[in-house]
Amino acid sequence: MSKAAAVIAYLTLLSLSCGTPETLILPDIARYTAEERCRYTWHENDGWAFIAWAIDIEGGAETLAIQSGYSPSERPENGVEVTLPFPEELSETLENRLEAARMVREATDVLETGDTASVRNLLESAMERDPLWSIPAYNLSLIILRQEGPVAVLELLQPIAHKYDAALIQSEIAWNCGDPDKALRQLEICLMDESPPFEALAAAALIYTVTGNYYQASGIWREILASPEADASIRLMAAKYAILYEERNRQP
Repeated sequence: MSKAAAVIAYLTLLSLSCGTPETLILPDIARYTAEERCRYTWHENDGWAFIAWAIDIEGGAETLAIQSGYSPSERPENGVEVTLPFPEELSETLENRLEAARMVREATDVLETGDTASVRNLLESAMERDPLWSIPAYNLSLIILRQEGPVAVLELLQPIAHKYDAALIQSEIAWNCGDPDKALRQLEICLMDESPPFEALAAAALIYTVTGNYYQASGIWREILASPEADASIRLMAAKYAILYEERNRQP
């Protein structure tokens, strides 16, 4: 594997378990009476941040807790029924999503032990529980890609091909097949987002750099450097390539 391919693979792996589900904007609680709101039984190890991550709530854990009648630092006890700021008909959907999220969380922990067979089983179970959620399919794709190769993941990725997490993997496959143009086209799915993931930005900048589009690459590296939210390793990579670009411009 070339250095560039290895870096793109690394950027893809950085996203493991961090894909973005569809954002749910919380409505004004006044729109629903207590009887019309979603009721949820709190599970051990649940948390406002965990629920907010699983359904990608705009406003995050703090907003969710407050609109549910709790302070952000307050956590209900296991088995307590809480009323969440969603319409009652979403109760079953929420249960399925959170059960799938628990499996993803467990799979992420198990991954550190190297037991990829158990990780695959957990992610497959998560996909069965919530087929519309892209994160389990994306994480499973990363594992299959490294164990069985690109052909084995194409069918798995098809239902989520329009999402940036799948686009990252498809970009890596195209790159490793020697097609940087196709790899870049896949990344454009991510770049069209208002706030594209930093992994996608760095992968696109790397392809621009390798293919000689230094000006475009430099703009992206500087964008990454300007954001304190970027992962430290990605910011370090951006600094390295930004310096190389400046040195290249100084050469006669």
